[in-house]
Amino acid sequence: SSAPAGIAVLVHPRPQQAFAMVGRLLFPAAATPAPMTGETGISPHAHIDPSAHVEAGAIVEAGAIIGPRASIGSGTVIAPHAVIGPSCQFGRDGYVGPGASIQYALIGNRVIIHGGARIGQDGFGFVAGAKGPERVPQIGRVVIQDDVEIGSNTTVDRGAMSDTIIGQGTKIDNLVQIAHNVRIGRNCIIAGLSGISGSVTVGDNVTMGGGVGLADHLTIGTGAKLAARSGFMSNVPAGEIWGGYPAQPMAEAMREIAALRRLARARKSGDGGKN
Repeated sequence: SSAPAGIAVLVHPRPQQAFAMVGRLLFPAAATPAPMTGETGISPHAHIDPSAHVEAGAIVEAGAIIGPRASIGSGTVIAPHAVIGPSCQFGRDGYVGPGASIQYALIGNRVIIHGGARIGQDGFGFVAGAKGPERVPQIGRVVIQDDVEIGSNTTVDRGAMSDTIIGQGTKIDNLVQIAHNVRIGRNCIIAGLSGISGSVTVGDNVTMGGGVGLADHLTIGTGAKLAARSGFMSNVPAGEIWGGYPAQPMAEAMREIAALRRLARARKSGDGGKN
């Protein structure tokens, strides 16, 4: 195909990546969240505990709360009504969106946490007792490495004993649940409405479609791809593509779907599946 006359054509082997790069250059404000109020420095309407440390160049907007012994790096923006809990460490050039809360967390540089996210609250840990479920104390942390992005209203639970870890460069969509003791590798992509149960290990460069569900204590191998709306109750080897409910290798899932369709058509035509 050819472009109309008079149209400049840019050819690139990876057009979507090139488009993203050009977009960041033309619209830098759209690439990184900016302060909502236009304030610079520390707002007089923010609450900063005297023992907290906020580096020069950080922005803490009106209504934000920085708890005791917390630390905020230079260039980081804490949006209105965000809460950074006691002893949390947040690196440089990051962003915490409005209404987000962070507890028991160590967070690296250039991390973006969108509005309404919840980081470091207690995991869902209970044990049967004589009078009903009894709480298991959660005493671990959340460790979020550099260049991670976490979407709005996503929840990341603190570890029960060990830490919950999100690896460098991983991108997590809105409305994702990550339970206690989960360990997610580097450069993973996790789409919205996914749920990762406790103590799951996810390798590097894993992609999860929307609505994926993982049972507890599973291992997802490096480079695996998990299809949307799939439910996983067994480990996934590295590099494989799985899907379905219950999930299985995609080729097997597609063969089963094809077989069911043939049976349905056969029954409808009245040949009893003989043809």
